[in-house]
Amino acid sequence: MTYYELLSNLKKIALRQANVNFAGSKDLYELNSLPDIDYNVFYITPNEFRLNEDTIEYSLNLFFISRWDETQENQNMIHSEGITVLNNIINTFDKEYPEAALLRPGLFRVFYQRFKDVCAGVYLTITFELPLNGLCVEEYE
Repeated sequence: MTYYELLSNLKKIALRQANVNFAGSKDLYELNSLPDIDYNVFYITPNEFRLNEDTIEYSLNLFFISRWDETQENQNMIHSEGITVLNNIINTFDKEYPEAALLRPGLFRVFYQRFKDVCAGVYLTITFELPLNGLCVEEYE
């Protein structure tokens, strides 16, 4: 599985969640430029990638972002829902793509942030270890 396929597969699984309406990856602040964004959002940002002899490790941040009404109750509900959704996504991914080992533990962090909208959410930093077999570099002349 390539990096592109990893991201695509995670987004497909996220969009199958009943409470995820948008999935994306790139720059998280891209959300500011989407005026009609439909929360709840699943978003992926990269961390470090590590090349080993037979594997490659992709460390990713997986975000769950929702609208925050700036009350403590709403914030806690968003955080709780986000942890559940992200856990569902990685567990589903683990079952559907056993060739991609999840290096646990992952680390959850909660946040509240102003993008264009006032948001709250949670992100999970987790590493996916994939075999290098099947990945090759094509030679160009």
